[in-house]
Amino acid sequence: MRDDRFEYFLNAVHYCIWRGDIRVRLFFDKIMGGFLLVFVTIFLSKKYKARLYAHVVNHEKETYDYFYNKKTGFHINWAHYRVIVFYLCYSACISFLLEGILFRVFGLISPIIFGIILISPIWLFYIPANKVVFSDDRYLKYFKEFEKMDKSWHRKWVMITWAFCVGGILAFFGGIIALFAIAIGWSNVHLPFL
Repeated sequence: MRDDRFEYFLNAVHYCIWRGDIRVRLFFDKIMGGFLLVFVTIFLSKKYKARLYAHVVNHEKETYDYFYNKKTGFHINWAHYRVIVFYLCYSACISFLLEGILFRVFGLISPIIFGIILISPIWLFYIPANKVVFSDDRYLKYFKEFEKMDKSWHRKWVMITWAFCVGGILAFFGGIIALFAIAIGWSNVHLPFL
């Protein structure tokens, strides 16, 4: 068993989100490329087709670098954002639980204390995640390791990533429901789907 399980887990989830984002992008590129090819074939003259193809060839490396660069590309930045958001949904659940308990015990509290209690667990959760994934671009070391893994490893971690993301969303909304259930009592909470 690995000593750095938390680090490995978050980096594997980060890798799967990044890889999934690229796969979705390639899928939509094929669809849009097909529509663009039909459009170009039907509506553009040979002169404009040649100009369009020359433009695409001249900017192909820039476009590739913009989307697929592992340090500054669009997909890696989007994956950074999403892995942190899903991860912090779990800490938001804890924040909501604390808010509900405070409201139940003390009644109305000042907005400043409300904000501090809401932000503190989220910030405390963010610090280790930022350290194990993003500081010194640690994720690049893991990406090299993960790219060598076989298909069964990738399938397993894609499922774990989906469970992690869905669990984060459920934890976030469950925390909001728990906040109201604790603060005003479960009998006074009326959910639209129940």
